[in-house]
Amino acid sequence: MKLIPKPHSSQRRLIEIIRVINAADKPIGARAISDELSSRGYEVGERAIRYNLKIMDELGFTKKEGYSGRVLTPLGKRELSDALVDDRIGFVNARIEEYMYRSSFDPRSDDNRVVVNTSLLDKRDSERAMEAMRQVFDAGFAVSRRVLIQDEGEEMGAVPIPEGFLGVSTVCSITVDGMLLQGGIPVNTTFAGVVEVRDGALSQFTDLLAYAGSSLDPMRVLMSRKTTRVDEAVRRGNGFLLANLREIPVAAIDQAQELLDEAKGAGIDGLMRISEAGEPNMGCPVGAGKVGIVYCAGVNAVVAAEELGIEIRTMPISSIQDYRRLKELR
Repeated sequence: MKLIPKPHSSQRRLIEIIRVINAADKPIGARAISDELSSRGYEVGERAIRYNLKIMDELGFTKKEGYSGRVLTPLGKRELSDALVDDRIGFVNARIEEYMYRSSFDPRSDDNRVVVNTSLLDKRDSERAMEAMRQVFDAGFAVSRRVLIQDEGEEMGAVPIPEGFLGVSTVCSITVDGMLLQGGIPVNTTFAGVVEVRDGALSQFTDLLAYAGSSLDPMRVLMSRKTTRVDEAVRRGNGFLLANLREIPVAAIDQAQELLDEAKGAGIDGLMRISEAGEPNMGCPVGAGKVGIVYCAGVNAVVAAEELGIEIRTMPISSIQDYRRLKELR
């Protein structure tokens, strides 16, 4: 019996839950499954997990092990080996396109919705983390210096912030893509990578991961490798940070430049690098008839805090927020 004849969100959620259960070396409960899904970029509350587990019990994919949690049945393991292999390919691009359409950033408007990355950090580390983030914003190594800081008990996306923690949302570069798209400019997500900084300026890509055909978020993969030196780029002017490259048609460059200039006045003012038509951008290939635009990644601020030894759990491209809720961190 095939659980996944066609991909959609509820079916994908069931498969992701099966994957989490399969990866555990012992029976696993709803809360632990919810936490693991969150770390993978799927914001599903504990109550929703319990509901889905009941469905999978009825389908014969999982079974209870007393009060310890669930394990996979042989049928569940067979389903896991078959399902969503093809569906996961290109899933990241589909997610980006969804958030591009859902965002609404117009530099001339006061009513904007922006894509954000969300992070959880211990309140005891908040002062050091905020100072590290502020320095990244000052250097221009993020999309915007605006952040949303939420206290324990509040909901960050669909996830309640645990006791003793703060939620920090930073503007994601997908917001800029959405702005260009709504301005009538086609945008093609191409690469995420690590950029070398020399003397305070963006120099060249040292590592690249393509979004096309990817089953994992390249930005999340790059963060996990811990090859950045954002803090050194801020303090010494030489280091490595995360960035994205997007392609737009050559014919749209003047219109795009106008929008990007207006966005700076509205607080979207991180460093960008625009290539010549069809020419590589800092070593990153650009298609014929296209212009490549490099944006510093919105997660660089929290990455800098992590480099100081502060434990932070970050979820790129996690939700949409009212831009008016975000305040400048100075």
